[in-house]
Amino acid sequence: MKDKSIYELLNELDLDETEFEEMDVTEIDRAKVKKELNRLIGKRKRSSWKMKTAAAVAVCGISIATLGLAFPAYAGNIPVIGDIFRFLDNGKTGLYDDYQAYSSAINVTRESNGVKITLNDAIYDGKTVSLTYTIESEKDLGNEPWINDYLDIKGSEGMAGSNHLAKVGDHQYVGLITGSNLGTDELDTVKVKWKVDGITTEQSDEKIKGHWNFALTLQASDNNVQVVNQSAQQDGVEVKIEKITVTPMSFIVYYDQLVSKEVSEKWHGIDAEIEIKDDLGNVYPGDGNGGSGDIEGNMSWSKTFKKLDPKATKLYITPTVNLWEYTPENYGGVEFTEDGEEKAISIPTKEGKGREEFTLEEIVVELNK
Repeated sequence: MKDKSIYELLNELDLDETEFEEMDVTEIDRAKVKKELNRLIGKRKRSSWKMKTAAAVAVCGISIATLGLAFPAYAGNIPVIGDIFRFLDNGKTGLYDDYQAYSSAINVTRESNGVKITLNDAIYDGKTVSLTYTIESEKDLGNEPWINDYLDIKGSEGMAGSNHLAKVGDHQYVGLITGSNLGTDELDTVKVKWKVDGITTEQSDEKIKGHWNFALTLQASDNNVQVVNQSAQQDGVEVKIEKITVTPMSFIVYYDQLVSKEVSEKWHGIDAEIEIKDDLGNVYPGDGNGGSGDIEGNMSWSKTFKKLDPKATKLYITPTVNLWEYTPENYGGVEFTEDGEEKAISIPTKEGKGREEFTLEEIVVELNK
């Protein structure tokens, strides 16, 4: 999908002109705004983080992905910043288009060592907690500061997540943090703690230490669960669609990958992905929520997709299986001996070399209406 410019995002807003008051500004102010916007249009960058692991209990840490944006200080008043979900997605997937409408306004601020962090909005879809936040600092933190934070969802069986941060003005930033429970159970209510104990500036690697702690309880969004239990298999790998949970702003697909002994013994890495379209021709973008499983490659995954078209009656789910060999470039690290010395982690030898990929037969799901 083609990235939208700032002008296009602003044009999509439904604004009431009576809500705004005109102000006199100097020609210098006008020139500054025009120059800054012209410089930034098309100069976005975004990186995403995704972590999957096969282990008896999979636990993934929170990662940071930053976007290098810089607007004039007063751009924080532009209404598009009000929907941080959509602003940070920037039209790339559309996954977060409807999150703001169903989120709960929190607007709680913590201040420490010259930095204010405000927890703006929160939403829980039964699988993933999503929080938006803003940062205001007495000094500039650079285009890509790093925050040292910890998100805890009580009762979760391990977590996967991401944190996106964007500069929107002088000393002003907005962010979106997500955390997904790797377990298969959907909890009706979750207790969430988000703790930030430091921010590292881009220019000097200076770390601003402080305490910005938030705690809240979230109720799961309204949802409708449909049990599916349909599968496709090929070449020793089966992908089984367990269930689909539909919420007002998205839908979540839970699926398992089941691996034969022959495949497990041949390949180091085994990973099943799914793509979805409906009978109306809609193709649904989605974000993986991570998963858990065993060392043999049997895994339980979930993936969140953009809001389901209410007119759709069927979903066409296409699983793709990726098999790969571990190498020092894609796997490894060090471990410590009893004497405290570093030791390279050895890679077991297996027959499978390089990478292989194949697509399974399409799974057709009749949606409950």
